Amino acid sequence: MRMQEAMKNPNAVFVSPETLVSAADFSSMQKRAILAQWKDQLRQLLIADEENMQRFNASVGANAECLRRVTDAMTRLSKIA
Repeated sequence: MRMQEAMKNPNAVFVSPETLVSAADFSSMQKRAILAQWKDQLRQLLIADEENMQRFNASVGANAECLRRVTDAMTRLSKIA
């Protein structure tokens, strides 16, 4: 059940990409899948930001910073396994 929630909205399940990487209840493969989903969602949000469709209380640059952290987490995971 938690995996389904994480795939649907990673940001709602994990405080940060680093929290996901350190989560003991997910396999490396599951973590990679969740991070890939998170990365895709962030890219979509960045496109929306560029088209001036920002969310009401979104802070400028937050999506880009989170995308960088997700990408870093994916790199760390690839070095582990």
